[in-house]
Amino acid sequence: MSHSTPQTYSLEVLAETTGVTTQVIVQYQEHGLLPPRFDDEAVRALRRIEHLRETCEMNLRGLKMLTQLLDEVEQLRQELRARR
Repeated sequence: MSHSTPQTYSLEVLAETTGVTTQVIVQYQEHGLLPPRFDDEAVRALRRIEHLRETCEMNLRGLKMLTQLLDEVEQLRQELRARR
């Protein structure tokens, strides 16, 4: 069974794919909101961050706290599913 390497994207491709400027993506990355590698998970994270920013009108500190909480909730859900 072969495991394919996850697709990674350049900053420019990530910006084009999500409609978020490269400057904003770099800012999110510098604040720890995005992983260092731009893969499919980064695309999902970026779309979630932008959705939260637009709907909740949060600043970067609030976005970081909320995304960390959402990640923790998801991790706890996965642990609960694994116990069943």
